[in-house]
Formats: sequence, C-alpha cells, structure tokens
Amino acid sequence: MRTSMRSAGLPRCEMRRVYHIGRADFLQRVRSRRLLVVLAIVAFFGYLVNVGQIELAYQLDRGGDLTNVAGTNTASFVGLKAAMTGSMVLLFAGFYLMKGTLERDRLHNVDQVVASTPITDQAYLFGKWLSNIGLGIVILTTLGFATVINHAVHGVGPTKLVALVGPIFVIALPLSALVGAVVLLFETIDRLSGTLGNIGYFFLATFALAGLQSAAGYAPNELPVLVRAVDLMGHLTVYTLTADALLTEAPDAIGVLPSFGTLSGEEQIFHYGGQPWPLWIFVQRVGLLLPAIVTVFVATIPFTRRSVSTASSGTGRLSRLETWIPSIGRSSDIAETPTDGSSVDSMSLTSVEDRASWSFWRLVAVETRLAIRGQRWWWYSTAAVIIVAPIGLLAGSGLSSASSELARRVLFPFAFIWPIFVWSELGVRVTKHRVANLVLSSNHPVKQLVAEWLAGVIVAVCVSSGLATFFVVSGQMSALLGIASGTLFAPALAIALGIWSGSSWLFEMTYLLVWYIGPLNGATAADFIGSMTTSVEEGIPLIFIALSVVLVGFALARRTMELRGTV
Repeated sequence: MRTSMRSAGLPRCEMRRVYHIGRADFLQRVRSRRLLVVLAIVAFFGYLVNVGQIELAYQLDRGGDLTNVAGTNTASFVGLKAAMTGSMVLLFAGFYLMKGTLERDRLHNVDQVVASTPITDQAYLFGKWLSNIGLGIVILTTLGFATVINHAVHGVGPTKLVALVGPIFVIALPLSALVGAVVLLFETIDRLSGTLGNIGYFFLATFALAGLQSAAGYAPNELPVLVRAVDLMGHLTVYTLTADALLTEAPDAIGVLPSFGTLSGEEQIFHYGGQPWPLWIFVQRVGLLLPAIVTVFVATIPFTRRSVSTASSGTGRLSRLETWIPSIGRSSDIAETPTDGSSVDSMSLTSVEDRASWSFWRLVAVETRLAIRGQRWWWYSTAAVIIVAPIGLLAGSGLSSASSELARRVLFPFAFIWPIFVWSELGVRVTKHRVANLVLSSNHPVKQLVAEWLAGVIVAVCVSSGLATFFVVSGQMSALLGIASGTLFAPALAIALGIWSGSSWLFEMTYLLVWYIGPLNGATAADFIGSMTTSVEEGIPLIFIALSVVLVGFALARRTMELRGTV
C-alpha cells in the first residue's frame, strides 16, 4: 500500500502524515459499540457459510426444474464461499459502514484543527482511505476467524488455514479499497453525502454486478480480458477455479456463472479439493487498487476544508455572497443581533404560560410539515408524478391488462421507494439537530415519537393515493392490503432502526435490500407491498403489518429507556 501511494505521487513526509491520520481515525472507529454489533453479524455469516445456509452453487434449468450444483464443504470450497461472503458484505454493506469519517470530523470540529495544519487535502483523504481499508481488514479477519472455527466443527475434511482464509483476503480485500475510495468521493460531494448518495450507491453496486451477464456462455479459458477486469465480487474467479470439478459432475453447466446466497431447488453435489490459482486472478484483484487510488485523487477536487476563520459563517457560494449581501441566508422571522450596543441580557423570549394547551393531531401536523419540508424541487415534482401517473393510466389506457401490469409492477414499487428521502429522517431528526434533550424534557416525548411515525405514514398515504385510486377503480381491492402494509411498515422500520442506531444508514441499507429483493424482483417472502398476487394470497402483507406493530413497539421501548436514563 505504501508503494502504491508513493507511486501515486505522495512524498515520504506526506506518507507519514497519511499513516497517522489513518491510524487516528481507525482507533476512533474500533472504539465504537456499533462495530461490535457489525462484527457479531459477520461472525454469524461465517457460521452460515459452513452449515450451508449461505450457498455457492451453479443453478441449472433442467426441463423447468431448478437444480443447484454445489460443492461439498471442504476447506477449499468453504474458503471460496467465505470470500464471496466477504465481498458481498463489503460491496453492499461496506459503503454504509465506512461512511461518516469526514462527517465525524466536522461534527466534532476536528476539521478546523486539520485546516490549521500543513496537511494537504491529498494526505488527509488518503489517511481516511487507509482507515476505511483498516475497517475492511477487521471485518474480513473476523469472518476468517469464524470460518476456521466453524469449519473445524461443521466442515468436511481437514481444516486448512490457508485454504479457508487465503481466498477471503485475496478476493475481498482489494474490494474494500475500492469501496472505501467511493465512500470518500460520495462524502466530498454535498448532494451525494446523504440519502441520495446512499440510494445511488446501492443501485450503482447492483448495476456493476449486472455486467457479469456478458460472461455467460463462455468457458473459463475463453473469458474476455475486459469481462475479467470488471469482476468485483469474484464470480469469475470461483468459476475458473471450480470449473474442472463442476463439469465432471454436470457437463451441462458450461457457461453458467455461480449464484450466491440462499438458494432453493434440488441439489447436486460436486467435490472441489482445491487447485493452483491462475496468475490473472492475482493481477485482476490487485488491479482494483488502481481505480481506487484514482477515485481518492478525484475526491480531492470537490473536497473543501472548513477554514478556522470562516467556519462559523459557513462555506461555499452562499458564504461568499453573504460577504457582499449580508441579508442572504437570514430568516425574516429571526431577530438579528442588536447593533446599538444593548446587552444580550436585555433580550427575552415570549414566556410559555400554559404547557397543557396542546393537541396530539396538531403535533402530528407539525411533524408532517417537518418531514416534507426542505426537500429539493425534483423530489416534490417526482412525488406529484407518482400520484398523478395512475390516474393518467386510467384516462389513457383504461382498465387494460397492460395498464394494470404497469401500475402493479412498476409504479407500485417506485411509490414505496421515493419517500425514503423522508423516512430516513424518522427517529434520527432530534439527534441530528441536537434537540433530543428538549424533546425528552417536554410533556409528551413518547407521543411525539408516535406522531413522528404517523407523519411518515401520512407521507406514504399521499404518495400512494393515486395507486389506491387506480386499484379501487380497477377492482383490485386486494392490492389495498399491500398499500396498507407498505404505509405502515416502511415508517415503522425507519423509526425503529433510526432511534436505536442514531443514524439513518441502517434503515436505508436494510429497506433498500428488502425493497430490491421483494417488490422490485418479486421474491414472495420479502414482497411487503404485495406487488405480486401470489404474495397477497400467501398473506405476506399481513405479516409485515404485524411486524410494523412490533417495530413501533421497539421504538417506543427505546424512548422509554431514554426517559429513564438507562441508555
């Protein structure tokens, strides 16, 4: 890594600064209790890999019946499964776990200290990049340790340390460098540092994997160089290593890429005992460092450090305009600082005479206004389109099967992903704006949380109102159950995960994953809005409605613990 940074143009003195920045940030991270929870989940994944709950198999369609051709749990094959698990964790969860390193410095004013030192932007960002890689190493080490222990208990054949752990670091570690660099780039761009960036990265990672479809149909020795180069998770590496053993048992599997995850169908077994790794695999994995380094350098372009002298007055174009036009950025209903020399002590606020004059529904209305205000114009415009589009289908195409399919399979899922910009603030707004103590000292802190959840429900009802009208007019009354499930579940998940984690990333990652697997791709068990009729018939929306009640209960339990001072 040091050689890579030196070749990238960083002098030796800068490399020393990079190391200390990365070390300080890494030590701050490993003290987090959140990391312990993450590592416990990763260790559990290591257990699932060994007991067969997480499968690495080749799915073959034989006359309409799906067959999963998987390897026995030898050390060599389990090592490949663990490597794919590590890649999956880093690709989809690593972004959210690594994110926040720059925001943390701004929150605690560390950026002001750094701005007063001779540390360059490049050294600062490369240090943060090293910290991200360090976090990836901790995650992979935990996964490797859990894999070795569980293979000794549940595995087949001897427990070989190199065969179990080696693939994890060869395949997954370079990916942590690339993801860590993308995290920095997103954090340095204002519009990508929040929910928009979290959603954008999820789809970016998904589309990156879609490029592997171009490798389908090729034998391992026929794979084009360009296709091998874009193999992020290591699918083609596994395909190349296991092809000989696979084709011995299933000759019809030629050109089929491995699938990874929880797979269903009949099972056929092949034995993979390991083989020498081709040189191109090491070159391809190390080659991921090049776009990672380039990405860090690109991140230095939009990156701006707060100046100590101007930190209090803001940054960017607005601050520069304020030096010319002082009134910009000041709210008309906020009293300005007196300039006549009067003391601040002479100023006062209107006293509160009656703390009991309140209404719960008035509180809900206030929380609803807080939830929807402050969004960008394109959010409001798109929300309006989602509401009006189903009505347009009724007016244009009537009740045709094509319009029903478009509404149910396209508009329906989209209507329950767009409000994520609002839902992501539920449960974390009071912490984000540092008013938690004010809320907890109010007369109705528990009802405030309920009102916050109802505000998320109201937003969901409004955005899906056009679809509800469409389903009623078209006679698809069962779809209303899915709308009810979505309007209750999404805000409930947001407020529960938000208040317990103190940030929005956990909700965004979890909800995006459930939404992508269920409503978008039609997995019945995760189709909480009933975008497919089979999901409604099996009662999946009812299950998620019940889960919504449980999630709200967890959120209220957390608020009660906060009031008692037990957290």
